[in-house]
Amino acid sequence: MTEITVMGGGALGLLLAAKLTTAGHAVTLWTRTKEQAVRVGQQGITIECFGQDTPLVVQVNALPAEEVPSGFSGNVLLTVKQSAITSSLLGFLTRTVSDDAAVTLFQNGTGHIEPVAAALPGRQLLAAVTTEGALRTGMSSVRHTGKGETWIGPPLVTSIGSPQSASHEETLVRVMKQAGFSVFVSNAIRERMLRKLLINAVINPLTALWRVSNGELPATPERRRVMEALFLETADVLRSHGLQGTESSELWDNVLGVCSSTADNRSSMLQDVLAGRETEINALNGAICRMAASEGKEAPWNTAVTALVKAILLPEERGE
Repeated sequence: MTEITVMGGGALGLLLAAKLTTAGHAVTLWTRTKEQAVRVGQQGITIECFGQDTPLVVQVNALPAEEVPSGFSGNVLLTVKQSAITSSLLGFLTRTVSDDAAVTLFQNGTGHIEPVAAALPGRQLLAAVTTEGALRTGMSSVRHTGKGETWIGPPLVTSIGSPQSASHEETLVRVMKQAGFSVFVSNAIRERMLRKLLINAVINPLTALWRVSNGELPATPERRRVMEALFLETADVLRSHGLQGTESSELWDNVLGVCSSTADNRSSMLQDVLAGRETEINALNGAICRMAASEGKEAPWNTAVTALVKAILLPEERGE
Protein backbone atom coordinates (compact mmCIF):
# COMPACT_ATOMS: atom_id res chain seq x y z
CA MET A 1 0.00 0.00 0.00
CA THR A 2 1.38 3.38 -1.01
CA GLU A 3 0.79 6.53 1.06
CA ILE A 4 -0.47 9.36 -1.11
CA THR A 5 -1.79 12.82 -0.34
CA VAL A 6 -3.89 14.77 -2.80
CA MET A 7 -3.90 18.47 -2.03
CA GLY A 8 -6.87 20.31 -3.50
CA GLY A 9 -10.54 19.40 -3.46
CA GLY A 10 -11.38 20.53 -6.98
CA ALA A 11 -12.45 18.29 -9.84
CA LEU A 12 -9.05 16.71 -10.51
CA GLY A 13 -8.24 16.34 -6.82
CA LEU A 14 -11.51 14.54 -6.08
CA LEU A 15 -11.07 12.31 -9.14
CA LEU A 16 -7.53 11.30 -8.21
CA ALA A 17 -8.36 10.74 -4.53
CA ALA A 18 -11.37 8.56 -5.32
CA LYS A 19 -9.77 6.42 -8.02
CA LEU A 20 -6.48 5.92 -6.17
CA THR A 21 -8.42 4.86 -3.07
CA THR A 22 -10.44 2.32 -5.05
CA ALA A 23 -7.12 0.86 -6.22
CA GLY A 24 -6.28 0.04 -2.60
CA HIS A 25 -3.90 2.86 -1.69
CA ALA A 26 -3.85 4.92 1.50
CA VAL A 27 -5.02 8.31 0.28
CA THR A 28 -5.63 11.47 2.27
CA LEU A 29 -7.27 14.50 0.73
CA TRP A 30 -6.06 17.85 2.04
CA THR A 31 -8.72 20.50 1.56
CA ARG A 32 -8.71 24.27 1.84
CA THR A 33 -11.81 24.36 4.04
CA LYS A 34 -12.86 22.35 7.06
CA GLU A 35 -16.38 22.17 5.65
CA GLN A 36 -15.26 20.18 2.61
CA ALA A 37 -13.09 17.86 4.71
CA VAL A 38 -16.02 17.09 7.00
CA ARG A 39 -18.33 16.49 4.04
CA VAL A 40 -15.89 14.08 2.38
CA GLY A 41 -15.23 12.34 5.67
CA GLN A 42 -18.93 11.83 6.34
CA GLN A 43 -20.23 11.12 2.85
CA GLY A 44 -17.17 9.92 0.93
CA ILE A 45 -16.53 11.00 -2.64
CA THR A 46 -19.24 10.22 -5.16
CA ILE A 47 -17.73 9.60 -8.59
CA GLU A 48 -19.72 9.29 -11.80
CA CYS A 49 -17.73 7.45 -14.44
CA PHE A 50 -18.51 7.64 -18.13
CA GLY A 51 -19.99 4.39 -19.41
CA GLN A 52 -21.36 3.46 -15.97
CA ASP A 53 -24.96 4.06 -14.93
CA THR A 54 -24.45 3.87 -11.17
CA PRO A 55 -22.21 6.38 -9.32
CA LEU A 56 -19.60 4.95 -6.99
CA VAL A 57 -19.20 6.22 -3.43
CA VAL A 58 -15.63 5.99 -2.14
CA GLN A 59 -14.69 6.54 1.50
CA VAL A 60 -11.66 8.80 1.57
CA ASN A 61 -9.82 10.24 4.54
CA ALA A 62 -9.84 14.04 4.43
CA LEU A 63 -8.16 16.76 6.48
CA PRO A 64 -8.45 20.54 6.26
CA ALA A 65 -5.09 22.19 5.70
CA GLU A 66 -5.20 23.76 9.17
CA GLU A 67 -5.16 20.30 10.79
CA VAL A 68 -2.44 18.66 8.69
CA PRO A 69 0.51 17.52 10.83
CA SER A 70 4.10 18.04 9.74
CA GLY A 71 6.40 15.31 8.51
CA PHE A 72 4.56 13.80 5.52
CA SER A 73 7.07 11.73 3.56
CA GLY A 74 5.12 10.11 0.73
CA ASN A 75 3.78 11.43 -2.57
CA VAL A 76 1.97 14.77 -2.55
CA LEU A 77 -0.15 15.40 -5.64
CA LEU A 78 -0.68 19.16 -5.82
CA THR A 79 -3.89 19.73 -7.80
CA VAL A 80 -4.77 23.27 -6.78
CA LYS A 81 -4.95 25.97 -9.43
CA GLN A 82 -1.77 27.81 -10.24
CA SER A 83 -3.29 30.99 -8.79
CA ALA A 84 -3.56 29.19 -5.44
CA ILE A 85 0.21 28.68 -5.22
CA THR A 86 0.76 31.66 -2.96
CA SER A 87 3.41 32.41 -0.36
CA SER A 88 0.97 31.10 2.24
CA LEU A 89 0.58 27.76 0.47
CA LEU A 90 4.33 27.46 -0.08
CA GLY A 91 4.89 28.10 3.62
CA PHE A 92 2.35 25.40 4.45
CA LEU A 93 4.14 22.89 2.20
CA THR A 94 7.51 23.81 3.68
CA ARG A 95 6.20 23.06 7.18
CA THR A 96 4.30 19.86 6.40
CA VAL A 97 6.23 18.03 3.66
CA SER A 98 9.39 16.28 4.82
CA ASP A 99 12.71 16.33 2.98
CA ASP A 100 12.29 12.81 1.59
CA ALA A 101 8.85 13.44 0.10
CA ALA A 102 7.95 14.04 -3.53
CA VAL A 103 5.63 16.78 -4.80
CA THR A 104 3.97 16.38 -8.19
CA LEU A 105 2.58 19.54 -9.77
CA PHE A 106 -0.58 19.17 -11.88
CA GLN A 107 -1.02 22.89 -12.67
CA ASN A 108 -1.79 24.37 -16.07
CA GLY A 109 0.44 27.00 -17.59
CA THR A 110 4.02 27.85 -16.70
CA GLY A 111 5.81 29.82 -14.01
CA HIS A 112 4.72 27.77 -11.00
CA ILE A 113 7.60 25.30 -10.88
CA GLU A 114 10.32 27.79 -9.98
CA PRO A 115 8.70 29.18 -6.78
CA VAL A 116 7.78 25.68 -5.60
CA ALA A 117 11.34 24.49 -6.23
CA ALA A 118 12.78 27.43 -4.30
CA ALA A 119 10.43 26.87 -1.36
CA LEU A 120 10.98 23.10 -1.09
CA PRO A 121 14.72 22.38 -1.20
CA GLY A 122 15.54 18.70 -0.83
CA ARG A 123 12.19 17.37 -1.99
CA GLN A 124 11.85 15.54 -5.27
CA LEU A 125 9.83 17.68 -7.63
CA LEU A 126 7.85 16.24 -10.52
CA ALA A 127 5.59 17.85 -13.10
CA ALA A 128 2.46 16.24 -14.51
CA VAL A 129 0.48 17.06 -17.62
CA THR A 130 -2.94 15.44 -17.88
CA THR A 131 -5.84 15.49 -20.30
CA GLU A 132 -8.24 13.66 -17.98
CA GLY A 133 -11.67 15.29 -18.04
CA ALA A 134 -13.35 15.98 -14.70
CA LEU A 135 -16.24 18.13 -13.51
CA ARG A 136 -16.86 18.79 -9.82
CA THR A 137 -20.60 18.45 -9.29
CA GLY A 138 -20.60 19.13 -5.56
CA MET A 139 -18.37 19.57 -2.55
CA SER A 140 -17.77 15.81 -2.42
CA SER A 141 -18.82 14.65 -5.88
CA VAL A 142 -17.14 14.54 -9.27
CA ARG A 143 -17.94 13.37 -12.77
CA HIS A 144 -15.20 11.72 -14.83
CA THR A 145 -16.19 13.26 -18.15
CA GLY A 146 -13.46 11.88 -20.37
CA LYS A 147 -10.54 9.50 -20.20
CA GLY A 148 -7.26 11.10 -21.16
CA GLU A 149 -3.53 10.59 -20.74
CA THR A 150 -1.06 11.76 -18.12
CA TRP A 151 2.68 12.37 -18.50
CA ILE A 152 4.97 12.65 -15.48
CA GLY A 153 8.60 13.67 -15.38
CA PRO A 154 11.20 15.87 -13.75
CA PRO A 155 10.91 19.54 -14.74
CA LEU A 156 13.91 21.44 -16.08
CA VAL A 157 14.10 23.32 -12.78
CA THR A 158 14.33 21.07 -9.72
CA SER A 159 14.46 22.01 -6.09
CA ILE A 160 17.92 22.67 -4.77
CA GLY A 161 19.49 19.54 -3.35
CA SER A 162 16.64 17.33 -4.54
CA PRO A 163 17.46 13.61 -4.84
CA GLN A 164 17.98 12.14 -8.28
CA SER A 165 16.31 8.83 -7.44
CA ALA A 166 13.36 7.93 -9.65
CA SER A 167 11.65 5.92 -6.89
CA HIS A 168 8.83 8.40 -6.29
CA GLU A 169 8.27 8.85 -10.01
CA GLU A 170 8.11 5.10 -10.63
CA THR A 171 5.80 4.62 -7.65
CA LEU A 172 3.40 7.30 -8.80
CA VAL A 173 3.24 5.94 -12.34
CA ARG A 174 2.59 2.45 -10.99
CA VAL A 175 -0.21 3.43 -8.60
CA MET A 176 -1.94 5.64 -11.16
CA LYS A 177 -1.91 2.81 -13.67
CA GLN A 178 -3.41 0.54 -11.00
CA ALA A 179 -6.18 3.13 -10.60
CA GLY A 180 -7.00 2.88 -14.30
CA PHE A 181 -5.22 5.98 -15.60
CA SER A 182 -3.11 5.98 -18.76
CA VAL A 183 0.22 7.26 -17.47
CA PHE A 184 3.59 7.69 -19.13
CA VAL A 185 7.03 8.82 -17.99
CA SER A 186 8.32 11.76 -19.98
CA ASN A 187 11.87 13.07 -20.18
CA ALA A 188 10.55 16.09 -22.09
CA ILE A 189 7.88 17.27 -19.68
CA ARG A 190 8.61 20.93 -20.48
CA GLU A 191 7.57 20.27 -24.08
CA ARG A 192 4.38 18.57 -22.87
CA MET A 193 3.63 21.56 -20.66
CA LEU A 194 4.09 24.01 -23.53
CA ARG A 195 1.86 21.96 -25.82
CA LYS A 196 -0.86 21.82 -23.21
CA LEU A 197 -0.47 25.55 -22.59
CA LEU A 198 -1.04 26.13 -26.30
CA ILE A 199 -4.22 24.01 -26.26
CA ASN A 200 -5.54 25.57 -23.05
CA ALA A 201 -4.78 29.11 -24.20
CA VAL A 202 -7.05 28.58 -27.20
CA ILE A 203 -9.86 26.46 -25.77
CA ASN A 204 -10.28 27.75 -22.22
CA PRO A 205 -10.81 31.50 -22.70
CA LEU A 206 -13.00 31.16 -25.78
CA THR A 207 -15.29 28.56 -24.24
CA ALA A 208 -15.54 30.76 -21.14
CA LEU A 209 -16.38 33.86 -23.17
CA TRP A 210 -18.86 32.15 -25.49
CA ARG A 211 -20.32 29.80 -22.82
CA VAL A 212 -19.93 26.73 -25.04
CA SER A 213 -18.64 23.20 -24.53
CA ASN A 214 -15.33 22.14 -26.04
CA GLY A 215 -17.08 20.38 -28.90
CA GLU A 216 -19.17 23.45 -29.73
CA LEU A 217 -16.13 25.72 -29.95
CA PRO A 218 -15.19 25.07 -33.62
CA ALA A 219 -18.82 24.66 -34.71
CA THR A 220 -19.02 27.79 -36.89
CA PRO A 221 -16.62 29.43 -39.40
CA GLU A 222 -16.57 32.60 -37.31
CA ARG A 223 -15.49 30.74 -34.18
CA ARG A 224 -12.83 28.78 -36.07
CA ARG A 225 -11.34 31.98 -37.48
CA VAL A 226 -10.98 33.44 -33.99
CA MET A 227 -9.60 30.14 -32.69
CA GLU A 228 -7.00 29.98 -35.44
CA ALA A 229 -5.88 33.57 -35.00
CA LEU A 230 -5.38 33.02 -31.26
CA PHE A 231 -3.65 29.71 -31.97
CA LEU A 232 -1.16 31.12 -34.52
CA GLU A 233 -0.18 34.00 -32.24
CA THR A 234 0.23 31.72 -29.21
CA ALA A 235 2.24 29.09 -31.09
CA ASP A 236 4.61 31.79 -32.38
CA VAL A 237 5.25 33.08 -28.86
CA LEU A 238 5.77 29.58 -27.42
CA ARG A 239 8.28 28.64 -30.12
CA SER A 240 10.48 31.44 -28.80
CA HIS A 241 10.29 29.79 -25.36
CA GLY A 242 11.10 26.19 -26.24
CA LEU A 243 8.15 24.73 -28.13
CA GLN A 244 9.75 22.40 -30.62
CA GLY A 245 9.47 22.96 -34.36
CA THR A 246 6.41 20.83 -34.97
CA GLU A 247 4.44 21.92 -38.00
CA SER A 248 1.65 24.37 -37.19
CA SER A 249 -0.81 22.12 -38.99
CA GLU A 250 -0.06 19.27 -36.57
CA LEU A 251 -0.41 21.51 -33.53
CA TRP A 252 -3.67 22.93 -34.90
CA ASP A 253 -4.95 19.40 -35.46
CA ASN A 254 -4.09 18.68 -31.80
CA VAL A 255 -6.29 21.58 -30.70
CA LEU A 256 -9.19 20.42 -32.85
CA GLY A 257 -8.61 16.84 -31.69
CA VAL A 258 -8.99 17.87 -28.04
CA CYS A 259 -12.21 19.71 -28.91
CA SER A 260 -13.50 16.52 -30.52
CA SER A 261 -12.32 14.01 -27.89
CA THR A 262 -13.67 16.17 -25.03
CA ALA A 263 -16.73 17.40 -26.92
CA ASP A 264 -19.10 17.28 -23.96
CA ASN A 265 -16.63 18.79 -21.51
CA ARG A 266 -16.89 22.26 -20.08
CA SER A 267 -13.41 23.71 -19.77
CA SER A 268 -12.15 24.51 -16.29
CA MET A 269 -12.27 28.21 -17.11
CA LEU A 270 -15.90 27.99 -18.21
CA GLN A 271 -16.70 26.12 -14.98
CA ASP A 272 -15.00 28.87 -12.98
CA VAL A 273 -16.84 31.65 -14.79
CA LEU A 274 -20.22 29.97 -14.35
CA ALA A 275 -19.49 29.49 -10.64
CA GLY A 276 -18.26 33.06 -10.16
CA ARG A 277 -14.76 31.89 -9.23
CA GLU A 278 -11.39 33.37 -10.11
CA THR A 279 -10.06 31.91 -13.36
CA GLU A 280 -6.58 30.84 -14.44
CA ILE A 281 -6.45 33.43 -17.21
CA ASN A 282 -3.29 35.03 -15.78
CA ALA A 283 -1.52 31.66 -15.79
CA LEU A 284 -2.59 30.91 -19.38
CA ASN A 285 -3.09 33.79 -21.79
CA GLY A 286 -1.61 36.23 -19.30
CA ALA A 287 1.54 34.12 -19.31
CA ILE A 288 1.62 34.23 -23.11
CA CYS A 289 1.45 38.03 -22.95
CA ARG A 290 4.38 38.12 -20.51
CA MET A 291 6.41 35.72 -22.66
CA ALA A 292 5.78 37.88 -25.72
CA ALA A 293 6.78 41.04 -23.86
CA SER A 294 10.06 39.43 -22.76
CA GLU A 295 10.88 38.95 -26.45
CA GLY A 296 9.84 42.45 -27.42
CA LYS A 297 6.74 41.13 -29.18
CA GLU A 298 3.09 42.02 -28.97
CA ALA A 299 0.32 39.47 -28.47
CA PRO A 300 -2.90 41.36 -29.23
CA TRP A 301 -5.22 38.34 -29.32
CA ASN A 302 -3.95 37.04 -25.98
CA THR A 303 -4.09 40.54 -24.52
CA ALA A 304 -7.69 40.88 -25.65
CA VAL A 305 -8.97 37.55 -24.30
CA THR A 306 -7.12 38.10 -21.01
CA ALA A 307 -8.86 41.44 -20.56
CA LEU A 308 -12.25 40.09 -21.60
CA VAL A 309 -12.13 37.11 -19.23
CA LYS A 310 -10.89 39.24 -16.33
CA ALA A 311 -13.72 41.69 -16.98
CA ILE A 312 -16.34 38.99 -16.36
CA LEU A 313 -15.73 39.03 -12.60
CA LEU A 314 -15.76 42.04 -10.33
CA PRO A 315 -12.40 42.91 -8.68
CA GLU A 316 -13.57 41.61 -5.28
CA GLU A 317 -14.52 38.29 -6.90
CA ARG A 318 -11.00 38.04 -8.30
CA GLY A 319 -9.58 38.62 -4.83
CA GLU A 320 -8.27 42.10 -5.68
